[in-house]
Amino acid sequence: MTKPNVVFIMSDQHRWDFIGGREDNGLTFTPNIDAMARTGVAFHSAYCTSPLCSPSRAAVALGRYGMNSGCFTNLHEPPPGSPSFVRQFRDAGYRTAAIGKTHMEIHAYDSYLPGEKHRAFMDSLGWDDTRYEIAGGMLIRMGIRCAWGDFLRRAGRFDDVARFYGHWGYFMETERKADHAFVYHEFPFEEELKECSFVGGSAVKWLEERDRSQPFLLHVGFCGPHSPVEPLARFMDLYRDRPEPAPWGWPDAPDWLLDGRRGYRAMISEIDDWVGKIRRVLADEGELDNTIFVFAADHGENAGDHHRFGKTCFHEGSLRVPLVVSGPGVEAASPSDAMVEVIDLGRTLCDLAGVAPHEWDQGRSLGPLLAGETRTHRDTVYCEMGCDRMLFDGRHKLIWGDPASDTRELGRLHLNKPVTVAHSPARLYDLAGDPHELNDLSTDPASREVLMTMMEKLLTRINENTQMQPFKSRGEFHPYTG
Repeated sequence: MTKPNVVFIMSDQHRWDFIGGREDNGLTFTPNIDAMARTGVAFHSAYCTSPLCSPSRAAVALGRYGMNSGCFTNLHEPPPGSPSFVRQFRDAGYRTAAIGKTHMEIHAYDSYLPGEKHRAFMDSLGWDDTRYEIAGGMLIRMGIRCAWGDFLRRAGRFDDVARFYGHWGYFMETERKADHAFVYHEFPFEEELKECSFVGGSAVKWLEERDRSQPFLLHVGFCGPHSPVEPLARFMDLYRDRPEPAPWGWPDAPDWLLDGRRGYRAMISEIDDWVGKIRRVLADEGELDNTIFVFAADHGENAGDHHRFGKTCFHEGSLRVPLVVSGPGVEAASPSDAMVEVIDLGRTLCDLAGVAPHEWDQGRSLGPLLAGETRTHRDTVYCEMGCDRMLFDGRHKLIWGDPASDTRELGRLHLNKPVTVAHSPARLYDLAGDPHELNDLSTDPASREVLMTMMEKLLTRINENTQMQPFKSRGEFHPYTG
């Protein structure tokens, strides 16, 4: 029996309701992802495990919550050699490749992703080929070397593109005045110079040149629609004259923000265009029907909801992500409302491909859902951000702690919040009647029993999620015999 190939496409900072189909009533043009959903299953209640890049991506790759893997902020990376679903695929005979953003390694300002040290680190996690790995658009200004930056240097255009990203400020640049990340600027250069084009084009090239004697697992990590908002003009044209809903809790949002949200949609449409090109390569080779496709995101984007931007909070815009799965073992079905976590994806892919998962994987396979054998999956979804927690049971959401309560300088990304920072009060929302989370019920006497029940459920999940650490052998025992 022929082993199925796997293409795992991950967008960055992409909220669930900025995608076609049912989610936003057609406001966002994603015809290729929509077509993929029609042949598979689209999940409408998919939640990231952590609303920040590295811990979310590590949870997917390792199948372990950050509290166990040690990767719980962007300043922590998985230990080399950590068990991963990728390594399970390689051990089963698959060729594994990572193109674009993985964010497995800390993106420090002297990082060199094409270097031997990084290559060895990624190899220890199961990746064979990482030559097209990149850091992200804004980060080429910060001294991080990656395949896309080297491509721009070879083209003699690195300085031009780096200066373009100077429109926006980086959070470390506290003294420099610059535009807000949602003030959009159209990418002014040739399309092939853009990060999205480099990632998508490299994926197409890899598929065309691959060794066809091996099945493959290909991870394609787009850096969009992560801010800053930098759409191509031809995709922005899809949205310029269309009405844009105001963010939740900000009914009088300024025009610059509404335009920025249009640009954010345009970046999603650009990624969707590459999804179509990647699928067409496999269709032309007769491999599409033997390829499992996953489209997902690492976390969401507030996009102005509650006057917030970015992620690192527990509101829906920050936590919920698009998730579509199609291919062998997936029955075409109506969109699923089952509650799922992105940590489930590694074990799911192992299940669909007939690959043994590693023993530390804490995910739950979506296989029964994808095969149409059940319509339910989890009773609760759990999310963590450093030492803060969230639990949602399908109706009520308990938020225990808030990264925004850390008001120290540079504390807003919740990278090093100490226990001495005062804990923020619990918050409780009833999403059945308050889907935009505008009415906190935590101090309502009538909701006291619900609050206690949700706290008990959260403690139960924390206990269930807590996992012992893998041990390492101390070697052979060699007693002295002289």
